[in-house]
Amino acid sequence: MKLAETSEFSIDIHPMFETVRIFAGSIGLRCHPETAFSPQMSVWTTAAEKDPSPQDWLTDTLKDNGPVVERTAITLCGMAGEISKIKDRLKDYETEEERDWYRLRALLVSADGATWYHATAMASDIDLPLIETDFIRLLGSIQIKLTGDAANTARETAELEKAAMFDRMKKNMDELSAINRTQQKAFEQAAKAARAKAPVADIEMRFDKAVAAAGLTDKRDALRQIVMPTLSLTEVDVAVPGETGRSRIGGGPDLPANMDWPRDASGFYLNFLVQIDLADLPERPENLPGAGLLFFFSGTDCNDWLVHYTPPGTELMAQALSDDARNSTESAFRMVNWDSNRKQFTANGLSVDGLSVDTDKNGRMTFKRDGLAVRVFASEYEFSRSAQLLRIEHSLSTPFGLPGINNPQVYAESGIEDPSDFALAIQENFQVGDGPQHQMFGITGVRELSSLQALAADYAAKQGWADIAAPDAWFILIKLASGGEADFCFSDYGDYVFMIHRQDAAKGDFSRAFAFVESG
Repeated sequence: MKLAETSEFSIDIHPMFETVRIFAGSIGLRCHPETAFSPQMSVWTTAAEKDPSPQDWLTDTLKDNGPVVERTAITLCGMAGEISKIKDRLKDYETEEERDWYRLRALLVSADGATWYHATAMASDIDLPLIETDFIRLLGSIQIKLTGDAANTARETAELEKAAMFDRMKKNMDELSAINRTQQKAFEQAAKAARAKAPVADIEMRFDKAVAAAGLTDKRDALRQIVMPTLSLTEVDVAVPGETGRSRIGGGPDLPANMDWPRDASGFYLNFLVQIDLADLPERPENLPGAGLLFFFSGTDCNDWLVHYTPPGTELMAQALSDDARNSTESAFRMVNWDSNRKQFTANGLSVDGLSVDTDKNGRMTFKRDGLAVRVFASEYEFSRSAQLLRIEHSLSTPFGLPGINNPQVYAESGIEDPSDFALAIQENFQVGDGPQHQMFGITGVRELSSLQALAADYAAKQGWADIAAPDAWFILIKLASGGEADFCFSDYGDYVFMIHRQDAAKGDFSRAFAFVESG
């Protein structure tokens, strides 16, 4: 026999129960080893219920516990009460084993009526005879230490101790969970970085594998003429703060020392997206400057944009994106209205989050807080979560293609009615790592390149750029995908595509770029 004690009562425990837990004023017992079908018991006390009688309270409690197969009045340790037996079914979901499962429930009332003693025992039908006997013996061994007000005080103290104990346990578990989450996240990030940095096979080997996967080996030569040379841009690691001039996505730009962060006509700062060191590019299919930095910015609703080229050798200065940039931008957009006649935002007279606004003679706004200028951006959405370095690799791309009206002509001419399997195989075999696949050059989406070129040419014509209004010479300069560690989200998780005319690109003039978001 073992003696387990609380401040209110003590009980003798049969040796078959090898596991005993005492939580302040309650005692739990369980057989070892602990399995889904291990017999278990628990004993605890409460203050007497005020309204129902013990019999009525027990009747109400038993209603939601399964069928009652037996209910008997008992007197133990000078206390009157009842004991009930409930039959149920228990399943071990790991082994799929099921057994009949019984629950014994006892309620005893102290002689002064102030304290109720509760006890439960659970066992499968195999262990039930032994557990029933031991349950009665255990109840008969209760030794009352305190009664009346002393018992109530001890019970309240015990409940506080139990609550404090569980709070400590929860805190320890939360801390352990946080450590585990941190370790797991670090492991996942390391594994993801390793996958992103892993060597890739020769481009022709990957192409042949994609053709075979699509079951189109007999059309290999025709398909090789359809795919377009591309460069993949993959996030590989967090950019080092203050290290300027690297190809990366997110964060703030490394602008020339004599250049301010670009603003739009309303005065909002353009959202920085990505910068590319052209010297990082391997052999490229289009004629671009051999070195220098390309910066890409976005305006409100991705309907405004800027591409800026900085020649090599330019002194650069890292521009930080403040921690409160998004919040300030969200607040500022509650202070403005769109003027459709002037085609820009204007101040509405409100002051939000301590911001004030000054407007110059051209209608350009400057936002301030405590008299100091605050960078407020053109969009509250195009903010990066993390600045990420980019790995650049040779790749291939192809229009996705769908059966019927979305089957590009180049596939139809090759006798391929449904090119989707091939397009998916190309995507899979030219994937680098497991993050979003940004790209330069090539083709993207379900449309043929000619339809994208037509969009760009139409835009050029509307801008009055007659010298670049012919569609054939437009090409995809860069496509930025949503998601990843940078975590941009372009209009319902789409791709942000920038195009440029070959004539301008060859001269290093990127001021007449065209951009659009492709979703779905």
